Amino acid sequence: MSILLYVMFLMYLYGISASTMDKQRPTQDPINTLIIKLLQADISRSRQKQDDALPSSTLNPPAVMDYKENISDQSVTDISTELLRQHKRYNSPRVLLSDRPPLQPPPLYLMDDFVSNQDGSGTNKTRQKRNTEHKSYRGEFSVCDSVSLWVTDRTTAVDIKGQVVKILGSVNAGRTNIKQYFYETRCNTGKSQKGSCRGIDEKHWNSQCKTSQTFVRALTQDESSVGWRWIRIDTSCVCALSRKHRRT
Repeated sequence: MSILLYVMFLMYLYGISASTMDKQRPTQDPINTLIIKLLQADISRSRQKQDDALPSSTLNPPAVMDYKENISDQSVTDISTELLRQHKRYNSPRVLLSDRPPLQPPPLYLMDDFVSNQDGSGTNKTRQKRNTEHKSYRGEFSVCDSVSLWVTDRTTAVDIKGQVVKILGSVNAGRTNIKQYFYETRCNTGKSQKGSCRGIDEKHWNSQCKTSQTFVRALTQDESSVGWRWIRIDTSCVCALSRKHRRT
């Protein structure tokens, strides 16, 4: 009888300790645990997909820049819209992409001696010249006479690496045919037979008006790709001087 009472007392103490343990450490529901694990696995998969998608999106612009074209013999080229969007970043006031020929010079070059296309057909055969003479301001004259015009028939140019590249004259952007125009400034050699500079002492100096070039961004094509490259175009007329050697 005493053994039975002792066993019952031990069971009573074990029950009290078990109840206190349950209150301190509540058991987790296996269904809830499974749901939590599934949610964590789904979140990790979505993060992994986002990480895999980021490198591909960042590599898209170089892929567009290295976009290969097999139409070197065609005057009209289909290009990606991404290249046209990059025109805002690579914009130059002397390079214009438009579906119609420009009738006025760029805003930064309104004071130039501008030559416009009279027929508007995109050719340089018939021209109308405005401001043929340099208008003096308080007795000031230009050292060299220059003329500026929109060039519509440029086919090749020299890039910054010294290589000859093809200029994309016309490109297809969706349903629109866009042409590339270049605003160039050159020396006007028709006014002077010698081509010498104005106001230079010819007894002591040899002078000559020469066309100078600078680099602008333009849509070009080389042997393997189409993209924006630095090319040289005529942008100004400068005076070159050399001292005459005195005869003794």
